[in-house]
Amino acid sequence: MVHVMRKKIHVMRKKVYIIALIIIVVLLAGAVYVLFFGLPWEASRPGGPAGEDAGSGAGDGQDGQAGQGGEEVIPWEPTGDVKELWYYDTARVERYDSFAARMPGLPPEDVIWMVDADLDVPPYSETREVEDPEPITLLVNKHFYLPQEFTPPDLAALGDTMLRDEAAKAMGKMIDAAAEEGHILWAQSGFRSYELQASLYEQYSEHDGDGADAYSARPGYSEHQSGLAADLNTITDAFGETPEGRWAAENCWRFGFIVRYTKENADITLYRPEPWHLRYIGEEAAAEMHELELLSFEEYWVKYIKYTPPPVG
Repeated sequence: MVHVMRKKIHVMRKKVYIIALIIIVVLLAGAVYVLFFGLPWEASRPGGPAGEDAGSGAGDGQDGQAGQGGEEVIPWEPTGDVKELWYYDTARVERYDSFAARMPGLPPEDVIWMVDADLDVPPYSETREVEDPEPITLLVNKHFYLPQEFTPPDLAALGDTMLRDEAAKAMGKMIDAAAEEGHILWAQSGFRSYELQASLYEQYSEHDGDGADAYSARPGYSEHQSGLAADLNTITDAFGETPEGRWAAENCWRFGFIVRYTKENADITLYRPEPWHLRYIGEEAAAEMHELELLSFEEYWVKYIKYTPPPVG
């Protein structure tokens, strides 16, 4: 009887040794896999190499080489055709690499112009002063600001507000054209000084905190200070669905204006849609944007203002 029990114990110990050996082999194999290939779930986690949560234009720095969370950036190798684009800036190659790694689904040509517009960095973080506030095609947004002391020298009255002279004349023509078709338009807010914008932004911030940035520009970053922007009729979302709002959206380009903040370009401008906010960029530029069907002034500014395309032919 004792002999039989000893034999059973011996068999059980043998099985335990075998199971332990299998476990050790599996653990060693797993360690080798992690060493060479990384964790198996790493590629699918949010913000990982294959994740979709890569942000909406906000980066970690203009010259940073790390992706979100400090991950190593995989060098981006655009094709020769992309490198030949007139707005491909060799001084920004490292930023192209970093932004492309964070936005894996973004077409290479979009990576380039967005970085050229400084959209790879968070708003209000690494800002630049507008070099020359005189041209009507200047860019003012959450990355480019006007000097505090700047006031357009050629402001002209338009109803109860003011715009730069060229913009005021163009707006007057547009208002007259709309009236001929039975639509009543008026400009109820044009030029705003730095001080007035500061007061407005402070009021909005006291009410909505950081949420005010979604609909109000910080002082210096408002297009209204340029004297080239005007708010039409009523500042409500419903304006875009009125006959006047639809007419303005469809026809303003003929007079040199664009609807600056739309639903389609909200990821670029970082403002809520404002169907009432028109920006004057001149008849030639507005017609070109309309013909090219570009959604944002940022894209147009990079491709046709900051960098000049080669002549056709």
